[in-house]
Amino acid sequence: MIARGFPLTPLAAPLSATQRDSLRGALRALLLWQRDLQAWPAGFEAPDATPIVSLYANGALCGCAGVSEGAPNERVQRAFVQALGDGRFGGLGKAARAELRAQLSYPTRVEVLELENAHEQIEVGTHGLALAGRERPVTLLPDVAPDNGHDAAGMLDTLEKKGARSRSEWRQGGLFRFETETVIARQNPANELSEDALEAAAGWLARRVDADGRVTFGIEPRTAQARPLSPMYHGRSAILVRALFAQGNSRGAAVRARRWLETELKDALAGKAVAQFPKEPALIAGTLALASLCGVEQTDALRAYARHPETLVVPWHAAQVVAALGERAPSSLWQICRRNLEAEPWAPWTAIAARARGDGETLARAVRALIAAVRERGPHTGGVGPGSVPEIARTAATVEALHGIETNEARAARALARSFLLKHQIHGDRCAKTPEPLAVHGAFPQTPIHDLLQVDVTGHALMALSG
Repeated sequence: MIARGFPLTPLAAPLSATQRDSLRGALRALLLWQRDLQAWPAGFEAPDATPIVSLYANGALCGCAGVSEGAPNERVQRAFVQALGDGRFGGLGKAARAELRAQLSYPTRVEVLELENAHEQIEVGTHGLALAGRERPVTLLPDVAPDNGHDAAGMLDTLEKKGARSRSEWRQGGLFRFETETVIARQNPANELSEDALEAAAGWLARRVDADGRVTFGIEPRTAQARPLSPMYHGRSAILVRALFAQGNSRGAAVRARRWLETELKDALAGKAVAQFPKEPALIAGTLALASLCGVEQTDALRAYARHPETLVVPWHAAQVVAALGERAPSSLWQICRRNLEAEPWAPWTAIAARARGDGETLARAVRALIAAVRERGPHTGGVGPGSVPEIARTAATVEALHGIETNEARAARALARSFLLKHQIHGDRCAKTPEPLAVHGAFPQTPIHDLLQVDVTGHALMALSG
């Protein structure tokens, strides 16, 4: 049912495959037209709804416009031209026009929001917002949240500023949330990309491993630029190795990366300078534990760091050490992990460590907290917080820790969390902000609004979906 007063015309039915193909072809023709103003696109099929065209270049939004007047196909053309001339983003130079990409969005699934608790009803990255009133209506597409790092409160603040009306002036029944169906086009279509979630994630991780086995930590999706290193770099690389071995694909990349990691750790422990190897004992212990779990033998060094006083005061890394050593871990280290459950009940590594140590009572306690952390209803059904923007890595780690727990509650939590993860996996052809679809295809962002692509986040997600 259409929400009364919604200022845009939503889709009456989902876009058909024929409509998508027609719209994608029209968008590509418009993208080619804007380069030389030749060959204006011929007629094409479009739905009777409000199209909103967003243009991306140079890693950022560079134009956006929606049109509700005219014939359906004319609306798309006019929205494109208006977005092309959108002066809010500084205009388009020749280089930007050469790589310009277009996203066409149609509003759908419109609902009225209660003003008193609107922020609790908004799922950032999924919901757009619209404000109707006596003057020009104001809308924000769902992309505004990830494009600007906004949580739900930030979306409402932006709507308030854009509309130049304080919230005290908003009328009840005039604030809406909506979702969108989108079609994306590029001037040079990408090669066909895998639709299989596990294959795509494993492929993305394998592409982060060079011929010598060295791992590139991450990718900036808006520019496709690599971020080579990071804090806890070697431990995060070990997660990539473990994920590739667990999934079974890309074994060659996994073997190369493990050999490289083994050499790096050997040099670091021998006192040689190794870029981004940690200096803090607890971080070294965590790095060695993660390396051990991916098959790099580090038992002696790990047992030495397990007894270091600084390892005892960081329960997260202490639990990683216990997970790697199992019953060989010092009892004092395990007791730190167990006691910390009182203060921090969400502790996936403590659950994994309890399983490795055969401590059923602690495992049961940890599992209860993990299950309780998975959201059973929206916004962000299946996600694991904190806050209003669930972190994808926390969600994946929760699923990993629940592997092998076959209660009805654990199975239901895993299913919800996996659905959340799959919802946020990036398909390169459907990511308008990136100039190179293959650079991002299959990866998972940090959160629905923080889009840096890291090997550890995608590694955890792959293991969560593979189990």
